[in-house]
Amino acid sequence: MNERQELDRLLSDYRRQVLRWNKQINLVSRRDTEGVLGELLHQCRGGWDRLLADNPGALSKASALWYCDLGSGAGLPGYVWHAQAVSAKIPIRTWLVEPREKRAWFLNRLNTLGCVEPIEVLDNHWGGVPGEDFGVAAGDRAPSHVLISLKALHLTDSEVLAGLVPLLDALPAPEWRPRVLIARFYPFDQSWSADLAQDLEIPASGEVCLQDGRSFRGQGGRVLPALSRRGAGLVLSEYLAE
Repeated sequence: MNERQELDRLLSDYRRQVLRWNKQINLVSRRDTEGVLGELLHQCRGGWDRLLADNPGALSKASALWYCDLGSGAGLPGYVWHAQAVSAKIPIRTWLVEPREKRAWFLNRLNTLGCVEPIEVLDNHWGGVPGEDFGVAAGDRAPSHVLISLKALHLTDSEVLAGLVPLLDALPAPEWRPRVLIARFYPFDQSWSADLAQDLEIPASGEVCLQDGRSFRGQGGRVLPALSRRGAGLVLSEYLAE
């Protein structure tokens, strides 16, 4: 079985798990569940492919990627992007952040699907996760990149970065300065504007943001549009942790 076939198998098993547990846990819409889930999977897979191809921070060349999906719910895009990163042979460590107990239980269950790299589930609100809960140990490899995704959760960049500080403070090499990329799902026809940047508190390139003793130098923001109406646009903002 080649890498693409293995990815398709894994995501097919994931789809079956969502459909199996949706009535008990309400993971996705209960109206036309199969159709809605199919569209969400299409958006997530397409979003990752676009991100990997177009990210100016060269995510595809990450020597080590730490990935946090906030408000992960059913694992969209968190589990999907995790599986795609593994398929692309990107060394990844993934945390799915989900405060709702039943959904967190479902996300933990996904480790039974047989993905080479397991996921870690944090049943907490982003910003309330203490550093020790991330489980970073002294011998762990420090990341070259940190990726954070939000699909249905509205947090400003200031709030996202503040929640990231405990993880960065737990880095095995405190002097390590990873690139930080925040990716939000938006409608396929979303365009970049000053109002959008202000709403999300995305600073201009070169501007420094201070969060709990950590400095993040903004690298700007932009929209990565979907290639079709079935897809979703991605609003991206990038930082260098200092």
